[in-house]
Amino acid sequence: MKLLYLYKWIAGSMTDFTNQFKDNETLYQQARVWWGHLESISIFILLISVLGIFLAYFYYRPYNEMPKRHYKPKHWLIFMAITLFFTGLITFLFEYIAVEPQLQGSLGVELKIAIGNAMYATLLYFVTSVIWCNWLPTNAYRLLKF
Repeated sequence: MKLLYLYKWIAGSMTDFTNQFKDNETLYQQARVWWGHLESISIFILLISVLGIFLAYFYYRPYNEMPKRHYKPKHWLIFMAITLFFTGLITFLFEYIAVEPQLQGSLGVELKIAIGNAMYATLLYFVTSVIWCNWLPTNAYRLLKF
């Protein structure tokens, strides 16, 4: 499934990546194969961003139902930062292990995709928070209540 187009805004396209190797046919073909492998795991990369929904759930239910919580907006921001950091890290490690960067610039592409995925997870965290604050029960501070 070709889902890397969702990261084109930050990582570029296959054409952008392979153009740097257009003078060397061997490296050009290796770059296309490498991109194909990255494309083949793109569904798993996108699924990692669902971590944003899970962490929002964890913040609004188990975390805020523990005794002696202070229910401050800073706790919500801390969980958002955790979402951003861990999603980026997990995505990068997964990409690095699944499709080892062997060509010049491939490590940068994997890092950019990880950053993009972390941003998507953070967006999912925010949207889940808006939904939770407005329509679902919680003990948390309703920062995003309309």
